[in-house]
Amino acid sequence: MVIIDKEKAKDMYYANMMYEYHKVTEKIRLFTKKYAMSFEQFEKDIKGSEKEDFERWDDYMEWKGYENVLQNLIKEKKELEVGDYKVS
Repeated sequence: MVIIDKEKAKDMYYANMMYEYHKVTEKIRLFTKKYAMSFEQFEKDIKGSEKEDFERWDDYMEWKGYENVLQNLIKEKKELEVGDYKVS
């Protein structure tokens, strides 16, 4: 039987979370580069446009999803760093 202590489980979880964090930030960086603007600027631009551009709307929905995931990962990272977690 393998025994994994609480700290080792946390470290493994943290490493996986940081992998996801870097993946998401890279996707966001690519959108920022593609449109040469921040998500907030892009959101204002697309919502204010009268012309429908399905590719831009698809990118908006994907980018918005990555922004949401990033915010959740940042929150989770802070909770792990201060010890606000439970191993079940």
